[in-house]
Parts: sequence; C-alpha cells; structure tokens
Amino acid sequence: MFTCFEVLEAQPALWLVVGVSLIAALVLFWMMRFQRFQGKSYYALTFLAMIWTLVMIGLEAASPTFSCQVQWATLAWLGNALVPVAWCFFVFSYIDNAAWLNKRRASIALVFIPIAIFLFAATNQWHHLVYREASFIPLDKDYVDYAHGAGFYGIISILYVFVLATLFCLLKAFTRAKPTAWPLLTVLIIITITPLTANAAYVVLGFTVFGLDPTAFMFTLGILAFTWMLVTNKTMDMAFVGQSVLFNTMSEPVVLIDRHRNISLMNTAAKRSGLHHGAGPVLSEIVENIQNLKMPEALSNLTIGQRIYEPRVREIESPLDPSGAGLGWSITFVDITDRIAISAALEEALKRADDASRAKDDFISVVSHELRTPLTSLTGGLTLALSGRLGELPDPIRSLLNISHRNGVRLSRLVDNILLAQKIDVDALTLENKPVDLGSLLEESFEENRMFASEQGVRLSLGSIMPAVITGDAFAIRQIVDNIVSNAIKFSDKNGVVEGVLRTSNGQVRLSITNSGRGIPEGMESQVFGRFEQVKNSGQSSTQGSGLGLHISKKLAQQMSGSIFYESQLGVGTTFHVEFQLADQQAIALAKRAG
Repeated sequence: MFTCFEVLEAQPALWLVVGVSLIAALVLFWMMRFQRFQGKSYYALTFLAMIWTLVMIGLEAASPTFSCQVQWATLAWLGNALVPVAWCFFVFSYIDNAAWLNKRRASIALVFIPIAIFLFAATNQWHHLVYREASFIPLDKDYVDYAHGAGFYGIISILYVFVLATLFCLLKAFTRAKPTAWPLLTVLIIITITPLTANAAYVVLGFTVFGLDPTAFMFTLGILAFTWMLVTNKTMDMAFVGQSVLFNTMSEPVVLIDRHRNISLMNTAAKRSGLHHGAGPVLSEIVENIQNLKMPEALSNLTIGQRIYEPRVREIESPLDPSGAGLGWSITFVDITDRIAISAALEEALKRADDASRAKDDFISVVSHELRTPLTSLTGGLTLALSGRLGELPDPIRSLLNISHRNGVRLSRLVDNILLAQKIDVDALTLENKPVDLGSLLEESFEENRMFASEQGVRLSLGSIMPAVITGDAFAIRQIVDNIVSNAIKFSDKNGVVEGVLRTSNGQVRLSITNSGRGIPEGMESQVFGRFEQVKNSGQSSTQGSGLGLHISKKLAQQMSGSIFYESQLGVGTTFHVEFQLADQQAIALAKRAG
C-alpha cells in the first residue's frame, strides 16, 4: 500500500475528489455539532462512507499502475457497500421512525453486510469473482478496464435490495404525507434514484467520469444538496412543526397582521369562528387603528354570532431591530362569553343574597324591637310582684314567678344582643372614646357575677390587678368583660375556679380570664367567635346562651382597636385574653376636659 502512495500522480480527478471530500467533511462536522434530527447517526455513517469512497476513487485515479488501481478499488468497496445500507437505515429512521431499527439484528446487519462485501472483494485475487483476470489497462487509457465477475453482480444485487427498500419507504410516505412534505420526499427519491441510475449506466453501458465509477460522485452531490435542504426546510423540524401545531390547535382565534396592516395569517380557530367574514367591519376597524390599541382599555369586545371575544394585541418586534419598527401584530381573540355569563349569574346571585340578608336583618330588627316593649313590661311586672309590694305570695307561686322572671331577663338580654350585633354589622354603633379604668371594671364584673358563679358551683378569684387606664367606651368594655367572665363560669367544672388577672407591658394592657374546664379543641376559633355558634362540649349536655356573646365582644374590641384571643388545653382549661393600648396621660387629660 505504501508503494502505491509513492507513485501517486497529481491528477485533476484527485484534486476534485480531495476538494469535494473536504467540503463533505466540513458539512458533516457542522451537521453533527449544530443540527438535531431523526436518524442522525445513520446520516453521519452515510457521510463517512461516502467520503471514504471518494478518497479511494481519487487515489485510484491518481495511481498509474494496475495493481495500485485495483488495490484502491478494492478498498473503496467498504464505502460502496456501506453507503446504500446506511442510507436505507437513515430514510427508514427519518421518515418512518421504524421500530425494527432498534433491534439488535438490524445493527448486526448494518455492520456485517458492508464488512462481508469488503472481505469478499479483498479476497478477489484467490477467487476472481468480483474482478476477473481479464481486467487490464488498455494502451490508450490510464485506468483499468474491469471485467466484472459473477460476484460483482451478486454484490450489486444485494445493495440494490436496500436501494429498492428505500424507494418503497419513500413512495409509501408519499401516500400518507401532506402536500407540504412532498418537496422533501421528492428530493429524497431523486437522491436515491440518481446514484442508482449512474451505477446502472456504469455496470451496463460502461459510463464513467474520468474513467471512474460515477455512483459516488452523483450520490455526493445529492446528499450535499439534501443537507442544505435539511437545514432550510422545516417539514421535519420539531420546533417549527410544534409551533405550527400549537398555533392551529389553539382554542382562541389568532390573527397575524403585517406592518402594512394586511392580514397575513389566521389560525384554524379564527377561520372556524367566522372571524374572516362574520366580523369583517369590526375586524377592519381594529386592524386600521391597531397602533392605538396597545392599551387593554382601548379595546372593545367583539361579538360574532352568539360568542363574545376580547381582542388582545401584541406587537411582534423585528429580530434585526428590536427597538425599531415591528414586523406586525398578533391579535388573540379570547372567548369571554362564558365568563360574562358567569359574572352576570354571580352578580344576580349576590344581589339575591344581599336582598335576602337585608330582609333577614330587617326581620330580626323588627322582631327584636317588637319583643323589647312587651318584655320590658313583663319583667317589670314580675319584679314588682316579687318585691312584695302587691302583697305576700305563697311559696309555690313565688317559685314559678322567679323562674318566669329569670327567663324574661334572659330573653331581654338575647333581644339586646341581637340588636347590638345588628348595629355592629351595619356599622351603626357609635362608641365613646373616654378614659376607662379597666381594673375597676374587672372588679365590678366579678362582684356582680358572684351570685351566678355560686349557683354554678364555681369560685371567683382576682389575681394580680395592675393599674391600667385605656380610652374607649366604658359600657362596651364592661360588656366584653361580662361576656368573658360569664362564659368562663358557664364552662367551668363543678368546684372549679375562675381567675381574673390584669397585667401591663410595653404600652399594652392584657386582661386574662382563666377557668378550669374541659378546654377547647384546636381549630375552633371560627365557632368560638362565630355568630349564633357555640363549641359542642361533651361534658355539658346543654349550654346556655345565644352564641352571640363572644361574637359581640370581638367586634366591640376590634372597633376600639383591641383584640381578643384564647389559649386552651384539653382537660385543663381555657384562658381568654383581651388586649388594649394603654392611654397616655395627655390623652387622659384631654378626654377629661372634653367630658
């Protein structure tokens, strides 16, 4: 082989082959580095085999001796055999994504067939089935006139099977492909047929290029042309096809307008909605004034048939000059028919709910006011009878009157609480803003609740009472304290203790009421402070009260910039805390002068 290198001559065919091979190698490197497509490995293998064949053919053309030309021709068989096999695998992978290519026997065939053909050609000196002994260099020529044997035609037949399989795959693809893919398929068919035709002309008619087999040259030109098409054609480009599919499968109509205000493209949804004819005048007006429609408030809804659309305009900037004039605009028409219908239904439902709530509040207010007058007369009469001024009462009658009086008082408190909650909810309650001695209020509340605690078997205990003056409404604050203390008594165990503590810190005062009861489970805040709600307590079969006390207390505290919260431990008890801002001396003095 080294002897054949030494005798090479600078033939034009050699320089042509070297130039084409270098171009092919550069194209291959660029493709492998920057392009991604199906069957890339088979495509690269085809390229390598083609370059190998071209180099061997160039060396054969530049060799002056018979033995060297046969040697290069024999080495060329490795590429000659691999090109049609690898090209066949590439087409099946690129066009069909054939599953059989992933099988092991396919990989074995890709390697075994070219190597077997090469070895068969390399051992020709012993069997002369590829090139017969009659092969020679004529006196009037510089290249070998090969006398092909039966083995040569057998090899060609095997390789033609792969070529025909490639053509079958491409023709089959034609029957199912969209018209947009036909140019690509046509190029692939031409690339496959052209070398086949050139090879047939060489085998049958003896057609040559510089005395050489033209098959490799024709295939090289074809595959370089296809490489250019592969780069520029978007038929099999996943990103391009994906964008096209997304554009046409969007549920919203989309219209693309060029810089000359012409409609350049519509997606399927736009055509199906009748946008191109059903809303012609309105769409034309939008397109005409598109530069003034960048702000959403400048756009008006578009009605087409029974559907209502909201146009959204987006400018498409030029990639060459992003800060300059744009390429055009995209208009997305968002179907808001259902949204408008839902909004209308919600508005109607809210109106009905508001009317129902107002009717309920009016009913509660009317009933409460209507109950208050007879209840006042009832409790007043019972109080007078129980006082003894109307004469002594027998014990059975006094007992019944006491029960009636207690229930009358409870009912009066319920009516008062309902009216108070109603005023708070409609912001109709006006509170005073005067200095209030919170310690005195706590002591008064404990003193007045002592009898109720005694009836419940509960002992009241005042702990540390630090001096604390706040600004607020004394009546409202007293109601907050009474509600918390009565609740603590109500939910305490028999022989339990309710303790009141008042502490100040960092300009804040905290009033804490602790009872020894069963406690409150976690996550019950909404029920504890809810309206007409009470926490179910398994330890008490029934709980007294309306479920408004703590709800009113929290609202009153918030209205005076205070807060109420609790800490509880099941089986131990609960502590309710009320916090207010301490009043400064200047505010107290001003409030006293105003009073």
